[in-house]
Amino acid sequence: MREPPPLPSDFLEEVEVALRETAKQISGDHRRLATLEELAALCRQLRRDLGRPLSVFDVIRSAGGGRERQRRHTLVRELRKPI
Repeated sequence: MREPPPLPSDFLEEVEVALRETAKQISGDHRRLATLEELAALCRQLRRDLGRPLSVFDVIRSAGGGRERQRRHTLVRELRKPI
């Protein structure tokens, strides 16, 4: 079993490390939330347009061009990325 890392010699350092780690986690969660909201809005509109349930292929294929197709691939990867 691994031992926990030693505590810093200054409590302030421990607090600042925890603060940085927490801020990084929250920042990542906000980015993921924004990405998923964008993907959901895109899917809602596409479902209205198509009038049927969607597949991931519908979302990718309906992109207007290569740049948009790549953006949608990125959104899907973020959706399927382990949390």
